[in-house]
Amino acid sequence: MSDAGPARLPAAARRAGIIEAADVEFAATGLAGTRLEAIAARAGISHPRIVQMFGSKQKLFLEVVHAAYDRIEAAFADAEPTLPALGVAYVRLLQKDPTVGLVVLQGYAAAADEPVREAVRRRHLDLMATIGRLTGADALRVRTFFATGLVQTVSTALDLPDRRADTGWSAWLLDLADPARET
Repeated sequence: MSDAGPARLPAAARRAGIIEAADVEFAATGLAGTRLEAIAARAGISHPRIVQMFGSKQKLFLEVVHAAYDRIEAAFADAEPTLPALGVAYVRLLQKDPTVGLVVLQGYAAAADEPVREAVRRRHLDLMATIGRLTGADALRVRTFFATGLVQTVSTALDLPDRRADTGWSAWLLDLADPARET
């Protein structure tokens, strides 16, 4: 056996490990509250290595935000192209990977920072366009779907005991936005 220490990870694996560690830390404490030292400790690397790889905490935060939106888009791409099916896919994603919703919420919370606001706005609008493209839903139904998703995100993040973030409630909300609905 060699006493040379642990094997060096390839750069891509090291980068993925940092993003995974940052995902957990940013989900918990946001852009302003997260220390790069905490991410470095979780990833098992040095703080200067993170700065070397990402440049700044803000840039790393944006990488994590983009990765969260990528996971949402992947869940939608794998679902049947209907709003109810996308809603189910999103709820399943939140249940399987709770940091996704928290990171999205942290992205909104950090929107006072101009580069963060621009990046989150772009991803938000792109996701809305993707939902419309996948489902054929009009702008009102997409906005209602997004609003419902935000309620589901908050309900899941807060682990509300009597939350109404089930798919039946979502379908009811989407039905309210249907202009063809009889009153």
